[in-house]
Amino acid sequence: MAPARVPKRTTNVNPHSSGCNSVHSKVPPQPSTHGADDGYSLLELTLVVLILGIMAAAVIPSFFSTDSSRLDLAAEIQAEAMRYARAEAMRRGEPMGFRQQNVQKRMRVYSLDTGTAPWTVNFDVYHPVSKKLWDIRLDDHPFANADAVTTNKVFRGTCNKVSSVYFDTNGIARCADPETIPLELYQVTLSLGSESRTVSLDGFSGKVTIQ
Repeated sequence: MAPARVPKRTTNVNPHSSGCNSVHSKVPPQPSTHGADDGYSLLELTLVVLILGIMAAAVIPSFFSTDSSRLDLAAEIQAEAMRYARAEAMRRGEPMGFRQQNVQKRMRVYSLDTGTAPWTVNFDVYHPVSKKLWDIRLDDHPFANADAVTTNKVFRGTCNKVSSVYFDTNGIARCADPETIPLELYQVTLSLGSESRTVSLDGFSGKVTIQ
């Protein structure tokens, strides 16, 4: 019987190296000190939030530091109230309106209790962002401002409460008292220094523009 052959043990030698380092062997991977699942520490996250807060505090006041930008924001506040009241009246299927007070430079959005005669105005509408009652005074606003506020209203009849306008469920603007008088045009003019902005509401189309 022929003797069994023993296979020769071979090693791979790198021709570009010499000595004992030329023998390649498998080295088990070393554990990483920073695993793949490692996230940011609480301190790092806190630092990022702090920096973002500082940046916001520095940028926002500077953006609204000019009279022009403050006046633009004041005009947008008036327009926003008109648009929201109309949209909510159509969405809810019940009348909603706004009241502009010139001397106080105040804008409020309200709902109407149609079960009374005349209808009762309820200032119970909340702003969708701030979650506070929709009651904005320009003198108290941190970024919006106006020296004076004036209004021009055109109704198709005699309106007893010209500062209050409501929208019916079709989005048509009307006088709050009596409730049947349609509004043709409602304009709010805000002035600050040498500049002015006019917010116009078309009573029939509901379109609100700023000039």
